[in-house]
Amino acid sequence: RGERAATMAQARGALRELLRALSRYSPDNQDFKKHVLSEFRRNAAMKDEREVARLVALTKDYTFLVTSVNSHLDLLLDCNISTDRASRQRETVKKIARRVGLKTSYEDDLD
Repeated sequence: RGERAATMAQARGALRELLRALSRYSPDNQDFKKHVLSEFRRNAAMKDEREVARLVALTKDYTFLVTSVNSHLDLLLDCNISTDRASRQRETVKKIARRVGLKTSYEDDLD
């Protein structure tokens, strides 16, 4: 019983980390967030410990992928690789505005 509770706590922690990463790096993609939550709820009653561990590892791997890809993109922007200065500045302003809960007046940031 205690082992099951620990496994479920790991699953919830992995889910929270994934949702944070998705909110941080892809705030407009609500459909994928809903899909992740529905899959988590669908598998919540799963009894097979190996399958639960596999799904938790998959969630952690996907979180790592999302974070790494976006870190790589930030690095490319910082090094001015394959981007122009105006779009880099615009992305930086939008990123800072999102961090503090604001939106910019750029056309692609109006929702």
